[in-house]
Amino acid sequence: MATPVRATGGGQGGSALCATHARDLLTAIKRVLEKSTLVVNIILCNLTQPEKMGSNTLFHGFNCTDLEVVMKPNTQTASVCQPIQDVKCSDEKTSPFSETKCLQNIANDLDYHQSMLTEYVSTLDPKSNSESVKELKSITDSINNLQQSCTLLPKPKSSEDKWTPTSSFEDRKDLCKQLKGFQVRTVTINRALGYICSGEYKK
Repeated sequence: MATPVRATGGGQGGSALCATHARDLLTAIKRVLEKSTLVVNIILCNLTQPEKMGSNTLFHGFNCTDLEVVMKPNTQTASVCQPIQDVKCSDEKTSPFSETKCLQNIANDLDYHQSMLTEYVSTLDPKSNSESVKELKSITDSINNLQQSCTLLPKPKSSEDKWTPTSSFEDRKDLCKQLKGFQVRTVTINRALGYICSGEYKK
């Protein structure tokens, strides 16, 4: 996976905080997904009562790495946050980079995943699922830190995209898929914020 771009505008406190908390968010998501893979491998190696051993883990009962990546619907972050390309051919043109559109889509993405994860955590028993709650809270806390500290981000627009719980097993599978998608999206967010904070597109 590509390494997130670091902002070069160190003199701007707000911009630096955006980049810092975006990296923290990516780290939190990656940590949760990597831990789920490790737990699955341990369970597969432990042939005695594997279901009991994994009952308090986030993705027990299936291998999260085998599931597809699901991205947030109705988002344009990947396209509108694409940096301006240096095109040499005269017959090729690139769309101007819109900081406003990019930041708005980032804000919308963060708000959707914050709401989705918060809703998912509300379906869990905090005692029997204490480890899962702790892991997901590390992500929601990171989202909140980015939202509160990055003054560049506008208020998110209301969306009809809402996550609705169905059944425990299917919800956990959907969570896995969406977390993998959110990890990919957060890489884009890191790059975009680094690009915006550096001011390269204004040159």
